[in-house]
This record gives sequence, C-alpha cells and structure tokens, in this order.
Amino acid sequence: MLTLASHASPSTDLTALLGAVHSLRADFTQTIFDNRGKAIQKSYGHMALQRPGRFRWEIVKPIPQLIIANPTKLWIFDKDLDQVTIRSLKHAAGETPALLLSHENAIIDNDFSVQDVKKSSAEGRWFLLKPKQADSMFDSIQMGFLHNQIQEMQLKDHLGHTTRIQFTHIEANQTLSPALFIFKPPANVDVINETRSR
Repeated sequence: MLTLASHASPSTDLTALLGAVHSLRADFTQTIFDNRGKAIQKSYGHMALQRPGRFRWEIVKPIPQLIIANPTKLWIFDKDLDQVTIRSLKHAAGETPALLLSHENAIIDNDFSVQDVKKSSAEGRWFLLKPKQADSMFDSIQMGFLHNQIQEMQLKDHLGHTTRIQFTHIEANQTLSPALFIFKPPANVDVINETRSR
C-alpha cells in the first residue's frame, strides 16, 4: 500500500497517488450541474488508462461517445453523428478532464497549483487544483481519493458549472488489452483531422 510522507506537499502527495497507478479500469457516472447547483445532464460509461499517456473514455448512455488518447493524439468518435475528430493531445486535454489521471507526473506541477481540501476522514483525501494558465477551460478541479484510489473528480468552469465524475468498480494495476487504446474509424464516417492544420 502507498504510504504518503506527512511532511510532503499536497502536489508531491498527489503526484505519488497518481504515479502509483500504472493502469486503471472503472465505470463512471458524470453529472453536470448549472451555476445554481441543479443537475442538467447525466451520463454513464466506462474508462481505462495505461500509463504513460494511454486513455479510453466511453460514454454508453444517453448519447454514445468514445474518446481514445495515445501520447500524441486524441480521437473523439460521436456515433450519432457518424463523425470522428482527431486532435493533438496537448490541445485537447479539456475534452475529458479525467485525462489528468494519465498525464505524466511533471505535468501536474507545471500546469496546476495544488492544495489540500479539508474533509472528514470518511470522505478520504481531497486535492484542489487551480490552473496556472489564464486560458484554462476550468476554474478549479477537485480530486478525491479513498484508500489511495481515485473515487471522484469535481470540475468547475468559469461560468460556475460543475462536472462531477464518480468512479465505481475500480480495478487498478491490472493487465489491460492494448486494443483498448487503438482506434480505427468505422467505414463511412466523416473524419475531421485537426492535427493537419497545426
């Protein structure tokens, strides 16, 4: 089990928690709240990651969407639209906030200031991440861990909307199929390759 040093900084502790996870598979529930705290959208799906930099985020319902990332590119497949968008990963981190979980450790310190969030011990260990870049998509990100395992993320944008991602059926550091992180566009779909213009 991972033991965190009591004198370490929140950033060091968060980096250690993320770095201890080499692979992860989980189900998720994602709920978006408006600036008054009212739930306006809920989706369900599955995710997987393999360090370094491989990521899969699949929304099953209500509107299917598949996001797959490797260390350089990110694919977004909107099944209802028969459309695939390919983006450079460094320009697409905002597409799914949980990509943070598969980032290289150094990225956390480069992009965010990290603070502890005081909650009851039953709620586990929480961190508040404030982006250092003024043009960040999010105003703040909170990450909650229980027994050294990610349980929840809360992301607040500049309009006051909050996205809450809760993870269940978590399997950490298990062998994952490489096929999970490979995307081949189905036949007869529109492919928008945004990497060519950069």
